[in-house]
Amino acid sequence: MGEDGMIYIPPVAAYPKQYLTQLREEIGALKAKITAGEQPVFDSVDALFQKLEEEA
Repeated sequence: MGEDGMIYIPPVAAYPKQYLTQLREEIGALKAKITAGEQPVFDSVDALFQKLEEEA
């Protein structure tokens, strides 16, 4: 209970199960690409921008 005997109910976001399943699959695919060295990983946003500038 909150102050003065009030009950506080925080807002909750609900997502369709299909959306969450698709999101899990996409994350799994990205993790596999990272492990295989197919997806670059950057230590910072600055490193990402530097790589993008080099490729331009």
